[in-house]
Amino acid sequence: MICKRTLKPLVWIGALSVVSAVAQVAPLPPHGLVEVNHSQVELRGGFWGPRVKTHAEVTIPHALNCLEADGHVTNFDKAAGKFDGPLKGHHAFDSDLHKALEGSLDSLQHFNDAALRQRVDGILDRVLAAQQPDGFLISYFIVQGLDKRWDDLRLEHQMYNAGHFFEMAVEHNRLTGDPKVLNAAKRFADHIDSVFGPGKRYDVDGHQEVELALVKLYRATGDRRYLDLAKFFLDERGYAHGTERKPFDPKTVVEPPKPQGPQTAEQRRANFQARLRVRNGRMQDHKPVVQQYEAVGHAVRAGYMYSAMTDIVRFMDAPDYDRALDHLWSDVVSHKMYLTGGVGTGQYDDEGFGDPYLLPNDSAYCESCAAIAHILWQHRMTLLKGQAKYADVMELTLYNGMLAGIAIAGDRFFYQNPLASGGGRRSSWIGLACCPSNLARSIPQVGGWAYACGQQQIYVNLYLAGEANIKMDKGLGVKLTQQTEYPWDGRVRLTVTPEQASEFTLCLRIPGWALGRPVPSDLYRFASKEVPTIGLTVNGSKTSASPQDDGYVHLQRKWQAGDVVELDLPMPVQQVYAHEKVQADKGKVALMRGPIVYCVEGADHPGVDMAQLVLPRKPGFRAEHRAELLGGVTVLQGKALADGQRPVTVTAIPYYAWGNREKGAMKVWSDEASVSE
Repeated sequence: MICKRTLKPLVWIGALSVVSAVAQVAPLPPHGLVEVNHSQVELRGGFWGPRVKTHAEVTIPHALNCLEADGHVTNFDKAAGKFDGPLKGHHAFDSDLHKALEGSLDSLQHFNDAALRQRVDGILDRVLAAQQPDGFLISYFIVQGLDKRWDDLRLEHQMYNAGHFFEMAVEHNRLTGDPKVLNAAKRFADHIDSVFGPGKRYDVDGHQEVELALVKLYRATGDRRYLDLAKFFLDERGYAHGTERKPFDPKTVVEPPKPQGPQTAEQRRANFQARLRVRNGRMQDHKPVVQQYEAVGHAVRAGYMYSAMTDIVRFMDAPDYDRALDHLWSDVVSHKMYLTGGVGTGQYDDEGFGDPYLLPNDSAYCESCAAIAHILWQHRMTLLKGQAKYADVMELTLYNGMLAGIAIAGDRFFYQNPLASGGGRRSSWIGLACCPSNLARSIPQVGGWAYACGQQQIYVNLYLAGEANIKMDKGLGVKLTQQTEYPWDGRVRLTVTPEQASEFTLCLRIPGWALGRPVPSDLYRFASKEVPTIGLTVNGSKTSASPQDDGYVHLQRKWQAGDVVELDLPMPVQQVYAHEKVQADKGKVALMRGPIVYCVEGADHPGVDMAQLVLPRKPGFRAEHRAELLGGVTVLQGKALADGQRPVTVTAIPYYAWGNREKGAMKVWSDEASVSE
């Protein structure tokens, strides 16, 4: 159900007194729910508390060190005429720095780090020094020649750079209240608006990002032009670009001939770029977005575009967008998503979606950035639709698809996240730094995906230890405190503390996995049809835990300070099967417990050929928490056959935790066979 309404502007205020966050008036969406920003949620203890601390102490300084060493900052010095050395990197180089700076600013909203704050201020001064009088700010094009700054939008990521700058600028303003970076973003956006739009130039970027960023800029400034420009760029996709919006004829698409014989590096690059320029769906520019009912092309670009489309529906009347989103979501979740929530197979050499049900494990692309984009989209769909199934996918991707991309220590990364590997090794840094820098900005934002507000309603979408300070639609302040070891334990103690006794509804998501569904489609299913009883009490009194049609339990009452809600979600070990059309998983089984997908890794099975490890139909798995292993994980132990016949004890670890020890084989899906007990 979509709540259609107009609310008073909400004032976002950082939760920590040590953070000088500024009150911002943000236009609220007239459709759906209102997010609770991560600055209002402090994650302490439990699963996420140590991770956001590691992020602040390890990931952020590591990312900034690597970016500075690679020349991301001196590029701006060169653009400002203050550095005589060479320009480094490629045309999208700025975007990685902007993401890491955004992550730094996000982290500073939770941890008072004077040294980091000074470092970020120094870098930002160098970035802003390169801004041109007309507002343009991309170091590569300033150095290489401004006369070509808007050439070849399809390949050179101009709007992608701009979008990440805008997102970072919004976070800077939220943290400091200093408008200097936000004003620079407005000047850059105004320049773009002067070049593109109705009656100006009709064109789109090859890598979507600016669209969702312009919505954020609109909300930070209240300037409607930015929202309209976001919709312009979305509406222009699928048309013949030029000086007016004209139909694009797909029949005019001509695939370049396949090269014959040996090729030089320059020839290979030219051939690759020729393929990229073909409008075959790789960049979601093959037809208008309102006609795109199947997910195709580069998965990161798609996820960012779908996120922006969802924002448009939230802030404007756009039923055609809404209809397309429903089709796209169903296509992804029913046909093109891995059990981990990862997306992208690389079938068409585009880091993107493949054919329905074609989900190979060892060649799964599942880029870390794609998982992040998928979460951003699912979060927005949760807000738009107010239904738990979208949060189910968000949670699945968060704990598995995204978290696998970053090492437990916080300073090593995966770009791709296959579901089977002969021996992957994480990298300290990746030259194409989109994934490390994207992970650097995502971890401190997790608390912002946990809660939402409706009309006299608070929605709890994620269960994580910490405290949220929420302003409801009529100005009532409510503090929610969660005590839980989720996802290792399904027991959640939630203390509700309103500023004054008030009647409202607390909406608790009952995860699909707790209701017998690993995903909200038939793409995957649990072997067991048994659904354990969920426990729920309010101040010690039992109440029904049966969710309504939206997937939430609605607890409506007059809440008093100190009221306690206790939710108990049983977490049996579940065997998972894929849809019969997923050929890669035929005859195979995977393991889940709660929202966590498990894998088996060579480090736990010395002398065992992992490819030949077979699980019985009744492996008798038991869960055991090991605080000393991999940062503290719950492992699964049961029976298996090594080399097809030798009985062994198998230990399964969370998929996100693989690749944190010595190099070795890993797989999520194992062959299954009947084995006597």
